[in-house]
Amino acid sequence: MKIAFYLNLQGMGHCRRFEAISPYFPPDCRLAVIGMDGPPSVESSVDNLSRPVDRISVPGFGPASKLSFMQQQTAHDYHGLLVNHGQNTAFVLAMVSFFSRWQPDLLVVDVGLEASILARMCGIATLYVRQHGHRWDKGHRLAYEWAGALWAPFAAEMEQPDCPDWIQKKTFYSGGFSRFSGPSSTLCKRAEAPASYAKTKPNILVMTGFGGTTITPQKISAAAAATPDWQWHHLGSSLDMLGVCSDGVVENVWPYLSHADLVIANAGHNSVMEIAAAGTPAIFIPAERPFAEQICKTQTLKRLNLGIVIEDWPADSQWYALKRKAQSQDLSQWKRLQDGGAAQRAARFIAQIAERCMKTDR
Repeated sequence: MKIAFYLNLQGMGHCRRFEAISPYFPPDCRLAVIGMDGPPSVESSVDNLSRPVDRISVPGFGPASKLSFMQQQTAHDYHGLLVNHGQNTAFVLAMVSFFSRWQPDLLVVDVGLEASILARMCGIATLYVRQHGHRWDKGHRLAYEWAGALWAPFAAEMEQPDCPDWIQKKTFYSGGFSRFSGPSSTLCKRAEAPASYAKTKPNILVMTGFGGTTITPQKISAAAAATPDWQWHHLGSSLDMLGVCSDGVVENVWPYLSHADLVIANAGHNSVMEIAAAGTPAIFIPAERPFAEQICKTQTLKRLNLGIVIEDWPADSQWYALKRKAQSQDLSQWKRLQDGGAAQRAARFIAQIAERCMKTDR
């Protein structure tokens, strides 16, 4: 059995998801991951693996055409499929070459219309990973229709109310998980607090990922100055901020998460699931993403009464009230988003689909 994963490398959540499920595939199952060139690369983004995995980098798309007539042919309905004088051919050639050489039984697309549609045109069966957002346009519908199966890496109760019935019926809901879910979470919870954490003050953690954010060093510094009885911390790209401990990118965020008194983050899927695993009071500020992905996710969190959702960075005077509000929630409800067996269940489902797609004469 040969299963390839196409990973969108804008943000690290897709890679962390693959890392979480990869140990649960059968030992005789060959795995490959494909990602576009450019930072972060597939070589640097996928790590902590307990098994061999082939890694393939492919060129990115060419730029958009400067001709208005060509631009008019690139409809938002087909996100990413530019009409640009054939400058996407390097990507197409590399993908088709991989399909021809490796011949996967199944391509798991997490996420990207272009990879899913191209694979299907090459005769490769696909399984599409669903995300939150208004993804009911022609391009996504085509990818969902052509896919042999759909997988939502979250619980069914996190489904959006506007999701069409036929998509829900085709979706396998594995339950939510992160690299800190399941049996490993018990060991993680024993981790000691980071050395930078204060022992006599509340520790406030701000997490920013790699997909883009409006949370700036100036905003964090101002908040720290307005709350001198709190100790502020930041994880993400290394930044110099007055009154803030910034440890940059760390290999293991769990000690920071599990010992924080409050976490402030955008609403990327991986961040939400890791915060849920820690069961920490949280404030979410949805970042701008295609198809309003994080806005839709935070609307779901609000409906489930999980975390505090605000649209913009708050005024300095609001921090104390927001912290009290976040800490007053029933934090045990975070468990609703986590399922200790979800990663294993997802891998088993993917393997079952791949098995149904295997050549009988191999």
